[in-house]
Amino acid sequence: MFRDRPRRTVAAAVAAAVALGAAAFGLTSPHTASAAQEDTELRLTTVEKTDTRTEYPKAGDHWVSYFDVHTTETGKDGKESAGRRVGDGSDRCDVVLARYEGVVTQCQRVLRTENGTLVLTSMTDRFGRGPHTGTAAVTGGTGAYAKARGEASLTQTDKQGSFRIRLRD
Repeated sequence: MFRDRPRRTVAAAVAAAVALGAAAFGLTSPHTASAAQEDTELRLTTVEKTDTRTEYPKAGDHWVSYFDVHTTETGKDGKESAGRRVGDGSDRCDVVLARYEGVVTQCQRVLRTENGTLVLTSMTDRFGRGPHTGTAAVTGGTGAYAKARGEASLTQTDKQGSFRIRLRD
């Protein structure tokens, strides 16, 4: 299975060193400490309507999916499900690596909601039966999300996706 943990560890160490260096030289902004407090979290669930995915994808293949976007409801048992419909969306995924265990995909997603559009991009390992999890970057938006930036945690099953989107102001 493809793993990128060593790169994350190195990236975290570099980020910590840069932050320490910036603090030592007085380069930090007074807004840095309060920025984490101003984060906004969106919880959305997608329900797939149609896609062009092949049963046995190969490197270089791609597909497009169309889905409804819902709020996320959490039941008494802690399970998440689709709530009120708030929009629609699509994604385009390209297979960058194919193995017998599964694929690695690079996807661009557009989520259209009542308040505006969010654009996410990610690279996800889809090995085994799933659900498959990953992290996506929020690369832009329109409307209420015109200056959107941040990241999203996503969990995907065959026909449904769960998004925890953290927007930084």
